[in-house]
Amino acid sequence: MGRLDGRNALITGASGGIGRATAIEFAREGAHGIGIQYARNAPAAEAVAKESRALGADPLLLQADVSEREQARSMVGTFVGRFGRLDALVCYAGHPFRREEWDADFGDLTEEAFRGPLRIDLLGSVFTAQAAMPVMKKQRAGAIVLVGSTPAITGDRVGIPYYVAKAGVLALTKGLAQILGPYNVHVNAIAPGAVDTEAMAGLSDAEMRSLAEEAALKRRGSPEEIARKAVFLCSDDASFMTGVTLVVDGGYAMR
Repeated sequence: MGRLDGRNALITGASGGIGRATAIEFAREGAHGIGIQYARNAPAAEAVAKESRALGADPLLLQADVSEREQARSMVGTFVGRFGRLDALVCYAGHPFRREEWDADFGDLTEEAFRGPLRIDLLGSVFTAQAAMPVMKKQRAGAIVLVGSTPAITGDRVGIPYYVAKAGVLALTKGLAQILGPYNVHVNAIAPGAVDTEAMAGLSDAEMRSLAEEAALKRRGSPEEIARKAVFLCSDDASFMTGVTLVVDGGYAMR
C-alpha cells in the first residue's frame, strides 16, 4: 500500500530532472492519475508516462506554457475533466539554466535575464495555483507543493535572477497557506540545494566538486531524494503542515 494510493496529481516540469523523478515516485506510491506537464520535449514526457504506466498509474500528457495564465487554466481543466479531482499539485516548471545569466555580474544583468525566471518560476506557480484553487476549495482537500531553492534563503553572488524568483515562490507559499488553510488545502515548499539534474551537465568537474564540498554532507543530492519529499508533503504524513519550506540541501544553508 502506497502513501498516495488512488490520488490524482498534476506535476509541472515533469519531463525531466526532479519533475520526472517525482512523477515516477508518485506512481510508485500508488497515485492513480498523474498529469505530466511539459513545454517542448514531448519524447521525454512520453518516456515518463511510459514509466509511470508500468508502475500502475494512468498518466496524462499536458503540453502547456504555465507562464501563460489561460494555458495554465486550460491544463488544470483538462486534468480535472479526465480524473474528476485534483488531490496534489507540484510545481517544478522553471526557466532553463543559462550560464551567461547565472555567472553575470549584477550590474550587467539585463531585464530579460530577470524576466525569464520571474515569468516561469514565479508567475508559472502563481497561475497554476490560481487554476487549482477552485477545484481544491470545492473538494475541501488538497496539497500544493511549490519549489524554491536554498540560495533564495541564504543569498549568493551568482544566479541572482533565479533565486530572486524563487524567493518570491517561498513568499507565495506562505500567502497561499493562509488563504487555503480554511479549506483543508495544504501549501508547502521544497528548497533544494545542488541536485544532479540535466542543468548540471554544463558544469566542469571542478565546479561539480565545489558544489559537493559546500554542503555539510559533502555531496550533491539526487532527484529521487527531492521527489520523496514531495511525496511526503502530499501524503497524510504531512497532514498538520502548511506554510512550511522544507530545506533539502545536504546542509548547504548552514554555511
